[in-house]
Amino acid sequence: MQGMTRRGRGAWLRAGLVLVGLGAMSMPITAQNAAQDAQAKDWSRIAGNFGDVKVLPNGGAAPRAEDGKPDLTGRYYPNRAGRMLQGGYRLGDDVMDQYDAAVTPQPVAKFRPETKAKYQFPTPYGTCAPGGTPTSITTQATEHGPMEIVQKPGVVWILTEFPQTIRRIPTDGRPHSKSPDVTFNGESVGHWEGDTLVVSTIAIDTRMRNISVGARGDSNAWTHSPEERVIERFTRNSKNYLTYQYTVIDPVVLMEPLVSAPHTWTLAQDPNDVWSEYLCTANEDAFAFEKMTPEARKAAEERMRNGGQ
Repeated sequence: MQGMTRRGRGAWLRAGLVLVGLGAMSMPITAQNAAQDAQAKDWSRIAGNFGDVKVLPNGGAAPRAEDGKPDLTGRYYPNRAGRMLQGGYRLGDDVMDQYDAAVTPQPVAKFRPETKAKYQFPTPYGTCAPGGTPTSITTQATEHGPMEIVQKPGVVWILTEFPQTIRRIPTDGRPHSKSPDVTFNGESVGHWEGDTLVVSTIAIDTRMRNISVGARGDSNAWTHSPEERVIERFTRNSKNYLTYQYTVIDPVVLMEPLVSAPHTWTLAQDPNDVWSEYLCTANEDAFAFEKMTPEARKAAEERMRNGGQ
């Protein structure tokens, strides 16, 4: 948003390449709707000491596309206020948190013991995290940036402001390619299960880091094997609310699939809300970290362990 600044920054997989059965890994949409309805009585109150920041009401029914499916088109923020909110605002869990930990706790990844050295470590100092799946969406838990969805017959585009990412997802029922090109976004195909758009992604470049996938923050980032597959579920429960949930499958790195809590996003409310060009450039000196004094390097490592704070 213009004028704002941000801080923070196997066998069963092969069988899993068929979408059938993956719905059981996700929280039922009826349960998601019930959880939101239970909070409706509180959605009109003002949060914290920022008088212009409110938890949004439902806003009515979700709009429908020409084919009768919910129209996901819109610009959404990873909170309940419909606008960009920095973590430093300290507005309260009702506004800032995307899920209720008491109702739908966010599980952390269960790694195989032998994967620690190869796959689990923070992003190296001075390295910009590329956009990718699902990081371009999940990293907004600390970046606080928007996601924009454009839905047309047979296709959906998902755009994120930072990391700047454009994903084109066919929704015409086509299967994955037999030999897809490997990219940071991977090859995504989508289909509808009732009112939920289900997106399957494979062929994700192994240099893409999973940031805020499971545990929040860059300090908990991890990479993945070529066998990783991501299943995302997008449900527009009402005009103002979108639920996003992901499942990460990687039998090389994980003991079991990581199924996230349903994450709440809200529709941008400002008609003048605009897209900003937000870029991260790699440190020009690739050896800057090595040239630090031991004290400075220790301090930098501690900041990374604390999620960049």
